[in-house]
Amino acid sequence: MSNKKLFVFLILLSSATFAQKKAAFIKTATGLEYKIYHNGGKVKPVAGDLIKTILVYTNHKDSVIYDSRINRPENVFELLAPTFKGSLEEGMLLMAIGDSAVFRVNADSVYAKTFKMPRPAFIKKGSKLNFRIKLLGIKTKESIDNRTPEQIEKENEARKLAEPKLISDFIELNGITNQADELGLYYIERQAGSGPLVSKQSKVKIIYNCTTLDGTVIDTQSQPIEIDMSAGKITKGMEEGLLKMSMGAKATLIIPSELAFGKRKISTILPYTTLIYDIEVIEVN
Repeated sequence: MSNKKLFVFLILLSSATFAQKKAAFIKTATGLEYKIYHNGGKVKPVAGDLIKTILVYTNHKDSVIYDSRINRPENVFELLAPTFKGSLEEGMLLMAIGDSAVFRVNADSVYAKTFKMPRPAFIKKGSKLNFRIKLLGIKTKESIDNRTPEQIEKENEARKLAEPKLISDFIELNGITNQADELGLYYIERQAGSGPLVSKQSKVKIIYNCTTLDGTVIDTQSQPIEIDMSAGKITKGMEEGLLKMSMGAKATLIIPSELAFGKRKISTILPYTTLIYDIEVIEVN
C-alpha cells in the first residue's frame, strides 16, 4: 500500500473511531451496529466472492486484537454467508468497493460461530468487537490464481518469513505460557485424559476444529472420525500432538507450517500457514 493510501485509511479509521464515540450507529433488526463511509462505489460482494480488505478489529476497550496490515498483508479471503444474525459477514455484504466501515459485533457469537474457537480470556463475555474495514477489491475464485509464477513465489516467500512473528504475536496475545517442543509444536492441554497414551499403532476416534491464526475456519469435525495412526495420513504436527494424548483428553495444538503442509497450497490453506487444532480424543484402540 502506498504511503498516501495508508494515510487516507488511517484518517478514515480515526474518523470512524470518533464517530463511534460521538454518534449513534445504525442498528439492524438482527442486532448489527454499523457505520459505512461510502466512496461512490457500486460493486458489492456476494457470499462466495473472494474479497481483499484492510481489516482491524479491537476489543471493547479499543485495544487492537488483529491488524491485517501487520498480520496478513494480502488479506484476501472468501466472504461467507452470515454465520449468525448480526454477524460481520452481514455487514460486509452492505459494502461496495472503496467503502470503509465500522461494525460492532457480539464477541461471544463471533468466537463461537464465526471463528469457531474459545473466546480468549481477555475478551469480556457479552462485550462487542469493533471491526474497522476498507473493502479494496472483489475477485472471483477463478481470477485469484491468475498470477505469474514469480508473483506466487514472491508472495510465498513473504509468508514464510512472516510466519514466526505471526506465531509469536498469537502466543503473546492469547497469554499462552506453554513452550514449543523440540519439533516446534505447541501443545496446550485443556483436559487431562485417562489410560495409556496414543501410540503409533493406535486407532483413535477424535473430534476437532481447525483454524488459522486469524480465526479462519479450515475444517470442523463434530462427529467422531477414526484415525489410523500407522497409516501415515495425517500431518506430522497432528501426529505428534495426538501422541501426547489419551482417551478423554482435550488439547489445543498450534502447528507451524513445517509440521503441516509447508509450502504446499491445500484447498483454501495457503502455503506457510500455521494451523490451530482444538482436539478431543473420544476413543483409543
